[in-house]
Amino acid sequence: MPGDDEVLISRAVEGDADALATLLEQIGPGLRPLLIPDMPTRWQAILSVDDVLQQTYSDAFLDIRSVKATDVGGLRAWLLRLAKRNMIDAIRMLEAAKRGGGHQRVEHQNREDSYVALHEMLGAVSNAPSRDARRREAVTALDQALARLPEAHRTVVTRYDLEGQPIAEVARALGRSEGATYMLRARAHRMLADLIGARSRFFGDSM
Repeated sequence: MPGDDEVLISRAVEGDADALATLLEQIGPGLRPLLIPDMPTRWQAILSVDDVLQQTYSDAFLDIRSVKATDVGGLRAWLLRLAKRNMIDAIRMLEAAKRGGGHQRVEHQNREDSYVALHEMLGAVSNAPSRDARRREAVTALDQALARLPEAHRTVVTRYDLEGQPIAEVARALGRSEGATYMLRARAHRMLADLIGARSRFFGDSM
């Protein structure tokens, strides 16, 4: 017969939030020492291991149905991959922001221009016959995809990418650190790219 942990994992994968919460309480503390060595000293005032773990737990609730693990070891390995990917994404965005953002930040323009720029940043390709049609397609696709994001993910994209608010202001509105807000943005971009059938040019399969 399956053990208690295997039963919990099976229930979690089926969508039992309480089962997943129990597993995260069990596994989470052991991830911390595995992440600390990978956290660059220069970003520790902005990004903490707690930030990384918080985002990883949030991702786990969103993605648990895709897990193939059947034991605690497999689930731990999956969570560690999520955590390391989140850390890498946050560091990439922090470094891009320090350099002035470059192509990693949509330059705030009017609403339609901002949507088109974000659509292109996410790597979306349009087959519409004219420039105006492509612009309308980008706005429509992003509007529909944004509506399907969880509230926090939608907020960070809307405020930071589309409205051009400073990251510190967005972080305050979300009640997160700047590093955690960049991580949330990275996750939101990945979700948007999936929803509109694109592949982000910035975030590859880092883990």
